Amino acid sequence: MDRSPARRGFFATAAATGALLLTAGTAYADLSPGKLREVTDEYLFELSLDSFTETRTEQPYADQLDWSSDGCSMSPDEPLGYEFRTSCDRHDFGYRNYKAQDRFSEANRKEIDDNFRADMYSVCGSDLGCRSTANIYYYAVREFGGASTSTADAVDLAQIVPVHASNGSLLAYRALNAEGQVVEFGANG
Repeated sequence: MDRSPARRGFFATAAATGALLLTAGTAYADLSPGKLREVTDEYLFELSLDSFTETRTEQPYADQLDWSSDGCSMSPDEPLGYEFRTSCDRHDFGYRNYKAQDRFSEANRKEIDDNFRADMYSVCGSDLGCRSTANIYYYAVREFGGASTSTADAVDLAQIVPVHASNGSLLAYRALNAEGQVVEFGANG
């Protein structure tokens, strides 16, 4: 077998190139402002929640998109056992990027909030208890989302409290509205 220096050099170069290709992450070119808005809308409104979560793991355009999230933060990520963390992550993505792109209008905020509720409903399926919990989270972002910094902040401002019967079953939720008045929601919506 020929072990010439040239041949060893070729194999070493090929191995180093292969290692670089295998360890390098995906590079993304900077997007124009218009294309950045399109990509943001695609991730926010067109991808399924599972696909968004996979995309969020990769964090494409990380230098142009804000992927940070505190999830549902101080409010439970899994209220009463329902998994809303990924819904909160996408909601935070929407608020943060729309604000950064100077398009956080009331109409766009409502669209982002409606998408948040749809994401939570996709987690719930037909479970009415889950849907009522989703409704109270939705209420919080509608009441406080414009002034809050995150989904968690809006939920915290609403001061949501579950009301249980003596047997432990959920009867309702109590929360504050933006005027500081107590409102109550039935457990089934």
